Amino acid sequence: MEKIEVNKDLCIGCGACMAICPETFEMDSDGLAKAVNNEINDEVKTAEESCPTNAIKINKED
Repeated sequence: MEKIEVNKDLCIGCGACMAICPETFEMDSDGLAKAVNNEINDEVKTAEESCPTNAIKINKED
């Protein structure tokens, strides 16, 4: 199974991920992105590739 992770140390809260995939990403109370589900689709992969700070990673869970 894969899991979407957002590195809070890298995230700048630009909102690109939310613009690309609003059903998966939202901003937390600190104004940083967070994943609200782990459904991997083409839009999530595009959001990962489009993140300007590479804060989004799709990781395989063991």
